[in-house]
Amino acid sequence: MDIHQEGLRNLSSEGLAMLGADQLAYIRPHLVKGQTIYVVHGANGRELAGFDNYGAAMAACYEHELDAVPLN
Repeated sequence: MDIHQEGLRNLSSEGLAMLGADQLAYIRPHLVKGQTIYVVHGANGRELAGFDNYGAAMAACYEHELDAVPLN
């Protein structure tokens, strides 16, 4: 990890918003009681909503004008 990545990880919610990150989201699968749900997270890591499938999570991002970014 380089210094730029580490700096981004330590930004506050306000700092992320200044970068436009309040419009970014990521979708992460979570296992709950043996079932996979797809949770939309804000760029700051806060859980925003959970869905039964990935397509519904992507549709919600689109509906709320959030850009879903892939995690590597």
